[in-house]
Amino acid sequence: MKKIENLDAMIGLLKTMAKASCLRILALLCHEDLTISNLSFILCQSQSYVWRHLHSLCEAGLITCYQKGKKNYFKFCHSCWSKDIVMTVLAALQKHEVILAHDLERLLDVKKIVQKNEKEDFLRNAAQWETFRLSYSADHVVESVLLKIIGDKPFETMLSVGINASSVLKWFSGLYRRSVEITLESDVFQLSVGEETFDLVFLNWALHFLKSPEMFLHEAARVLRPQGRLLIVDFVAHEVDFLYSDYAHMQRGFLGLQVEQWLKNAGLVLEQKLCLTSMQNKNNEGHMVAVWLARDPRMLIDDIKDKKVDFA
Repeated sequence: MKKIENLDAMIGLLKTMAKASCLRILALLCHEDLTISNLSFILCQSQSYVWRHLHSLCEAGLITCYQKGKKNYFKFCHSCWSKDIVMTVLAALQKHEVILAHDLERLLDVKKIVQKNEKEDFLRNAAQWETFRLSYSADHVVESVLLKIIGDKPFETMLSVGINASSVLKWFSGLYRRSVEITLESDVFQLSVGEETFDLVFLNWALHFLKSPEMFLHEAARVLRPQGRLLIVDFVAHEVDFLYSDYAHMQRGFLGLQVEQWLKNAGLVLEQKLCLTSMQNKNNEGHMVAVWLARDPRMLIDDIKDKKVDFA
């Protein structure tokens, strides 16, 4: 535990935490970064009332505020000297406090509402996103690269998740015998394929829109057959702000080592990575499209479906 600077700081901290609403806010922010409207909904309090408590928590150094897209989010300050005190108090309360348990239930409702709104925003602006995506890499270019990577050896089953799932299946139509398509409007963290597994799982511009891409990769790995392949197409990390204010929840591309570590954590082995130069920028600045190919290293005779994996 970090040492406090003086007695006044400790007294100020305890006075702030002694307020029920402040303690409830701290408990929530330890789970999720939230906006003032989110907190107002969960606590059933006016935004002006919630703001007063947020201001007190900010002054005490317990929380910080940051902007994401067009919204301001509040987060628990994990580096503050009082972190251990807060966590000790919350740990003692959460098993017995009905109000805090109810707040967490309301937090789940907020998450569902946010996910629903994000999907609706994505569908409403799908045409704009499609134009933006195609301005950096034409489908026929990506198709040519993918077919070369996958090769011409037939396989049994394929799962396509992401943008233009049905169109993508046509690219490989001469290779597979059975296919399944899942769009981003579905719950991709629990793929609705039952116990079925696939020889090829293709994530076409899917990671870009997810808050937890690593978690999704674990789910994608779960539905791979032994020696099955995972094919990913998405943006490399970039600094272009176009559309970011409208898609604040989107990932701004990925670092190569980041994706490689996620694949490793999911129990997969990276076999190949390619970067496609943007049509708009031949100097490789801004957006770039990357292709990752990974494989499930289990042998075909291994019919164990559950793999032990570790998150980073």
